Amino acid sequence: MKNYLKGMLPKSLFGRFILILIAPVILSQSIIGIMFFEKYTQTILGIISTRMAGEACSITRLLDMNCEKEYIDELKKSMNIDVEILNDAKLRKQGIAKNHQAYRALKKAIQKKGYTSYYIDTENQNMDIYIPSCNNSNIYKISFLRKTLYIKIIAVVLGSGIVSSIVFLLIAFIFLKNQIRPIRRLAKAVTEFGKGFDTDYTPEGASEIREAGNAFCQMKIRVNELMNNRMRVLAGISHDLRTPLTKMKLQLSLMPKTKETEWLTRDVNMMINMTESFTLHAFEQNKEISVHKNIYSFISDIVNDYQLDGFAIDIFGDRNIAIPVKVTSLKRAFMNIVSNAKKHSTHLYINIAKMNNSVIINFEDNGYGIDEENAENLFLPFQTENEARTHNLDEGVGLGLSIARDAIIAHGGSISATNSNNYSGACFVVTLPYKL
Repeated sequence: MKNYLKGMLPKSLFGRFILILIAPVILSQSIIGIMFFEKYTQTILGIISTRMAGEACSITRLLDMNCEKEYIDELKKSMNIDVEILNDAKLRKQGIAKNHQAYRALKKAIQKKGYTSYYIDTENQNMDIYIPSCNNSNIYKISFLRKTLYIKIIAVVLGSGIVSSIVFLLIAFIFLKNQIRPIRRLAKAVTEFGKGFDTDYTPEGASEIREAGNAFCQMKIRVNELMNNRMRVLAGISHDLRTPLTKMKLQLSLMPKTKETEWLTRDVNMMINMTESFTLHAFEQNKEISVHKNIYSFISDIVNDYQLDGFAIDIFGDRNIAIPVKVTSLKRAFMNIVSNAKKHSTHLYINIAKMNNSVIINFEDNGYGIDEENAENLFLPFQTENEARTHNLDEGVGLGLSIARDAIIAHGGSISATNSNNYSGACFVVTLPYKL
């Protein structure tokens, strides 16, 4: 039951604010209607019914006493009623024609006047009360205007209460919408920052929202400084390693050619490529800004250089998707994925599609596939060919897919590896956020 009620409640803050406002208004109106208007109506109807019963009783008593006709006519005019004497000996009906609250009050008032035989007709244009004479020789028909029992103030109060409630709810709705907007802007800024997009954000709204916004701005500055410092340190280390590595390479070139020197030369070249690759990656991560690019054209330009003899690439899918990208880093990521496929297959199939708020890019090849249990290891730095399938532009350095993943994550996306359902090789699934 608790979960059922929880599922019925609004999920958004705006919806809950509206519920918090509407529920008290409805409850208060209901309480007023039940406790005040019910009691007020009963009291006023009782007073009016007692007056009507008294007027009916008075004029019938005067008729029974054979009072002068001029006096009775003057009395009827002042009471705004009409009296008719019927020649019936007894009432054809008893009680009231319609069991309504207003008529029940009139019934009780007539009974209090001592009448046991009476009939209240509420189905005509006027409200007629039939009462027998004291000697039961005639029937008196006393006609009141129907609006006599109409309490105008109840409709006025109810109408004004409903209208004022609607007006104030609309005003509250507008104010709530303005209060929710800064929260949505803050949530959007946090989401964009988490996806790697540095958007302009200025705290606004209530003091609590401004406090949260200022905390986010301070956090963003600290995170950016931490990332920049880390990249600068690692890039500096990579840059400083180039000098001793170059000296080692030069010394090895002057030494006699042996199997050991060839091994050392290959290792030194690999380390030089690693340092250059990481230095370039660090520079790209720190300096680039996002620009809108058509993904189909962007990938087509990248793969042109790879379609050599013995390796073919087919691109298909949506040709009209444009999203903001950091050109150099995302190009490098796609180049590493394509290069990896070229190393292990002869044909690469690239499919581009839009799904909800994401762009899905599948890189499928006809190679020998991957070990899905160790698929995550493909994206770890410095993986070798024997440990996982991670070949790239860096000639076996082992940073290619790791750098590709970092670049894609920096775009707010993700990358995963599995075996292709359509071909014999691997499938790398890249997901990027779709933004207009």
